[in-house]
Amino acid sequence: MAMGRFDEAIAESRRAEELDPLSPVISMDVGANLTRARRFSEAIAQLNRTLTLDPNFYAARYALGIAYHANGQYEDAIAEFRKAVGLDDDPWVKALLARSLAKSGQRAEVLKILAEIQSESAHRYVTSAAFAIAYAALGEKDKAFVWLEREVAERASRPPLFSVNPVFDDLRDDARFQDLLHRIAAAKSD
Repeated sequence: MAMGRFDEAIAESRRAEELDPLSPVISMDVGANLTRARRFSEAIAQLNRTLTLDPNFYAARYALGIAYHANGQYEDAIAEFRKAVGLDDDPWVKALLARSLAKSGQRAEVLKILAEIQSESAHRYVTSAAFAIAYAALGEKDKAFVWLEREVAERASRPPLFSVNPVFDDLRDDARFQDLLHRIAAAKSD
């Protein structure tokens, strides 16, 4: 998936699902792969099936929120992100919620969430990508790139998926994002 080989990744995850059809984790992985392949309607259907296996599966809730957001269904995305935050008070998911709220014109709530995750970062790990997402949602791209650079410098787990993850689409058309992708790829080949 990280290499952009979407059809192969989806085929492999579907094969895993055939082998273990009751696994919510595998089912969610199929949905996440469909989302990264920009097959949003299929992803939404898959992730809704995942939630029939386990309605309280927090990661499937936020994966569904990502798919809804990418499909332009911001209110549905907000609902799923709120459910996910109710299951696990994860700052990353709060940033995703802020992103959907921004698209819905709810800037005041976005600022409140950003302040909340900034406060949380004083006593727990908050991925730098969460701040990047929140600042990008507010249209503050310069600040978003400061946080993305920090995420890369921290050798966090998300940078290898920057090229395929739709949560970074607000930054994708910026030359700095393309430069960042080139540097990530170069670092992987070292």
